[in-house]
Amino acid sequence: MGRDGFISYSHKRDKDLAQALQRGLHALARPWTRRPVLNVFRDTTSLSANHDLWSSILAELEGSRYFIYLASPLAAESRWVRKEIEFWLDNRPPDRFLIAVSDGTVAWDVERSDFDWDRTDALPSVLRGRFPTEPLWVDLTQIRELGHFSLRQADFRDAVATLAAPMHGRTKDELDSRDIQERRIATRLRRGAITGLALLLFTSLAAGGFAWEQRGEALARARVSASQALAARSLELADTDPRKAAQFALYAEQVEPTGESAQALAQAVEANGSVVRHFQGGKDELADFRGAATAPQSHVAMSRDGGTLAYYSDLGDRLVHLYDIRADREMRSLPTNGGLAQNGSAPLLSRDGRTLALEAAYNRIEIWDVRQARLLRTIRASRGEDLAEAGKRLRSFALSGDGRWTAATYYAPAPARQELLLGIWDTRTGRPLFQGAAESEHVSLVFQDEDERLVAVDAAARSTRIYDLTLRRWGKGAAIPGLTTEDAVLHAAEGNPRRALVGSYEQKGTSELWDLVAGRRLVRAATGPVPNAALPADNPDVVVGSHGNAVVLYDAALRRGSTLGAFTWGVTSVAASGDGRWVAAASSDGAVSLYSAPKASASGVKIPKGVQFTRDGRLAYRSSWQEKRTELWLVVEGGLRRLGEIPRAVNAQDGAIAVNRNGTRAALYEDNGALSLWDPRTGRRVDWTLRYDRTPRLSPASLYFLADNVHVVSESSEGILKIDTRTWDVAAVVGEKGDYGLLGMSGDRQTLAAADENLGDIVVWRWSAEESRFRQTRTAAAAGTSARLLGVAVSHAGEKVATVDADSRLTILDTGTGHVVTSSVGAGQGLASVFFSRDARLLAQPFGSGEDSGIGLWDTATGDALGTWSLAAQGAAGPDTPVEVVQAPDGGILSLGGDGSLVRRQLGASEWRATLCSLVAEPLPEEDYDRYLSDLDVTAPCPSR
Repeated sequence: MGRDGFISYSHKRDKDLAQALQRGLHALARPWTRRPVLNVFRDTTSLSANHDLWSSILAELEGSRYFIYLASPLAAESRWVRKEIEFWLDNRPPDRFLIAVSDGTVAWDVERSDFDWDRTDALPSVLRGRFPTEPLWVDLTQIRELGHFSLRQADFRDAVATLAAPMHGRTKDELDSRDIQERRIATRLRRGAITGLALLLFTSLAAGGFAWEQRGEALARARVSASQALAARSLELADTDPRKAAQFALYAEQVEPTGESAQALAQAVEANGSVVRHFQGGKDELADFRGAATAPQSHVAMSRDGGTLAYYSDLGDRLVHLYDIRADREMRSLPTNGGLAQNGSAPLLSRDGRTLALEAAYNRIEIWDVRQARLLRTIRASRGEDLAEAGKRLRSFALSGDGRWTAATYYAPAPARQELLLGIWDTRTGRPLFQGAAESEHVSLVFQDEDERLVAVDAAARSTRIYDLTLRRWGKGAAIPGLTTEDAVLHAAEGNPRRALVGSYEQKGTSELWDLVAGRRLVRAATGPVPNAALPADNPDVVVGSHGNAVVLYDAALRRGSTLGAFTWGVTSVAASGDGRWVAAASSDGAVSLYSAPKASASGVKIPKGVQFTRDGRLAYRSSWQEKRTELWLVVEGGLRRLGEIPRAVNAQDGAIAVNRNGTRAALYEDNGALSLWDPRTGRRVDWTLRYDRTPRLSPASLYFLADNVHVVSESSEGILKIDTRTWDVAAVVGEKGDYGLLGMSGDRQTLAAADENLGDIVVWRWSAEESRFRQTRTAAAAGTSARLLGVAVSHAGEKVATVDADSRLTILDTGTGHVVTSSVGAGQGLASVFFSRDARLLAQPFGSGEDSGIGLWDTATGDALGTWSLAAQGAAGPDTPVEVVQAPDGGILSLGGDGSLVRRQLGASEWRATLCSLVAEPLPEEDYDRYLSDLDVTAPCPSR
């Protein structure tokens, strides 16, 4: 549908004025018998819930005849308003661009036939030189201040008529006369209608209740639509800006929990899997900053011991922020007196994080005590204020690991021309150790801590010089044949010039690892340049770098590995601890994040080789047939807790083992048909053994302890047996005689579910405390499947039961209502295990093998897929071996990799929400809130820090 006008405005300032202007344009000169003559677009009223907002706005722009810009300084700075104006100017004539000034100043320069940009602050710079003659504009500043938003008020009416006249194709006087005529007709008819309206009052009151109910339904639909739009935006951003993806996912869940919001939370958690904390978000744009030749700076620095992080951004508050990584707390920030040096170096931290060196303006170096947030001294390398702009910053900058020495190359004023110098200073006194000529602008400085030396690398001359800090003299220079060209950038491991990354980052740039002391190339990158690098000093197997907007780990051969995170804008700075465990990065729009590089184990331990898990995930065991023994571990929050061992081996195919809640008793079904009870702490058998010839043969795959720690249940040819381990008497037979084949039990040990693996029949029993027995509560059939069932699972409180078949298709039964949903075919190789989240809202399904291993996530209410988590980084034992996945004690899931790593993943919307709030607690930016939630009342999903 075509539009007569499109209103572009600042949501922060002019929402009410834009709404009044839209109403006025619709109402002016409207015949009382007809709908509005004009159809004017305003985004908060005319857009449906849609995650692709720009495409929707673009469609409205293309269908509009006139563009109405509500001018103000805030609107001029808005990224969205600027994009709308740029599209209009590129695709429409300028004579259809109307301006209504709500704040600020707009002035026209007649002589230049352009706006007077020295006085004008309400227009964006994209309008510069775009109008051959002065465009139509009206001044609404006083109207806005007085709140005169009615057509009954002459000033507002006059402004609306001025804007509406060209849209109606009439003069303003003609339009005003027509409006007065229509209002007189409407007034006469209104008086006659009052009597009739009174007769309808009773009917209206009766309809009011119905309308109220309809309003509630409409509001509920609006919340669902907003949640879905926010979730879609979160999924869009998951790979490119995990921080924003987390914010949108949190608000999607907050406004209305939906399947889409759960999917967004899951993917945001996965995308932020390596994130420890997001310190500040980006500005989403790079504003004009100190002139065209200067870009805003964002820097990070980290101490070698991994204890201290420093970060700074010109787009932030211009403070150097400090963070204690070990204690997880902010430290006192350091002032910069207006900012660091333009295009200067990143801050530098000593090995222990106690000393910080900053490049301040005009070639000054500030030395700070980090713990006390105290400026110790300022070292003036030269009078930078007397130099040309290019000389007002250090060319290179270094700090020794013990924080005792600092060095820099810089320009200094000289009679004929500025000269390039190299200086070394004692940070304790500020006195120079050496000051002399530097060979070229392309000198990089690296302290060699082990020998107390400074290495100066001249990329242009392809040579090095070494200064002995003890003897206080330069050694003989050495050539480095084959070093990259003079535009090279050098990143060395702290205190170790024997491992440095030298790179050229042009379009066909390269990166190489060098031993700068020996003058020997170590590695040349096969995948292109590695910009913004950091080399962990104590971990030669890792290089941290950037790839576009992503923070990436590279191996010792400079092959690209896993991605830690990403930003909307490009990465400008990275830093790493000496062991490579902690990584920090900043982006060009000021965003800063801290990451934890992948560790061997989420629980801090390596799992012994050959360990297997019981189906319920509560017990880990490892059997040795040669030694005829089985080691037992209880699965706990921190990983595994060793219980002991028993002098029997367990065959995973023909036997089963279960342990009670406190780990004092282990029931073992052996391959010879014997059922025995053991104390894992002593390795001794408790009482005597039950053999299969005294009872119907048990199923080895199904053995569970009940909540009383005394009785076990197992499937048998005669039904499901409840056995008293004190006497080995069969206390009860649950269910009818039959070959169920599959048995599952809820986490609270109150609900049993059995499934016929061939026929797909499902039976559910619930423990009745009044009757002291399991009572059948529900029967169902695995829907839509002809494949053999592989597994059955019960949610923690027994609300739902799920089965999985050989096609990886899921059937989910609501045990309370009997409702059954079926998923589509799964993502890969069929595995027998499925796991519920603690609240039974979600289901996790392992799939695949080797590098194709993963976990599928499903909505248990609808059977819809919610995405997947990859397990490729954890690694299986072989290409055809799946990564073993079991339920964690707290309702999450544990995955055991082929390298023995045990990784815990949270499973559940509330857990994901808590995780994301710990990473990014800030509310959604106002502009995004207005676009998605302007008509809804939604509180922030995370408590403020």
